[in-house]
Order: sequence, then structure tokens, then C-alpha cells
Amino acid sequence: MINPRELVPESIMPGYPFLATTTLDTSDIADHLKANQMVGVPYSEDMIANAAVDLAAQVDPDSDDLEAFEERYAKAQVRNFDGNAEMISELDALIAYMQMLGTLVDFTTYKAEGQNLR
Repeated sequence: MINPRELVPESIMPGYPFLATTTLDTSDIADHLKANQMVGVPYSEDMIANAAVDLAAQVDPDSDDLEAFEERYAKAQVRNFDGNAEMISELDALIAYMQMLGTLVDFTTYKAEGQNLR
């Protein structure tokens, strides 16, 4: 994310180095979960009440709150995503989000018949 061309020289993806140095604003995280809950995202009241604590626990494998976080979010990755334990950055949040994409989908309920898969 900082310099994609270091890994793939042919990449046209721009770098996002500022994400690693920008502290994540967590002051309204519970409000974000509530808003998502109102449009159908299945956040429980427990998840909303513990949103800030869970966010901090996800980037700290040594957190005292880790066990409760893992109970609420069984498939979530836990680690310091950007390598900087001094702060929770926007890069931590983006990588944690990207690593969850597709992992909560129940593919056994998906029916591909009749879909245009070209």
C-alpha cells in the first residue's frame, strides 16, 4: 500500500504512504456501527457497545481484550497490520478490512445457475 511498485514493478496502483502515518479517528466508531446496523449489517448491540475496545484489540495480539474480540468476530485477523505498534493508523484499518472481504460469505447458499459468468 505504501509503494506497490516495490512488489510489482509493472503496477499502476498509486502508493498510499500517508495511510501509515495518519492516526485512525476512532471517536465515532460505535456510531458507524449503529448506522450500518440500521441498513442491515448484522452488528449486535454487544459489538456496538465494544466497538472501540474491539478496534484496539484487533491490532494488539497481546491485548487483555483479545479473547472477547475473537468471540465477537471469530474470523477476523488479529495483528499489528502496518508494523507500527505506537498508533492505530488508517493503514491498519484498511488492511484489516481488506482481509475480511469475502470471508463472511456463505458460499453454500449461492446458486450460480442462470448467472451470466462471462
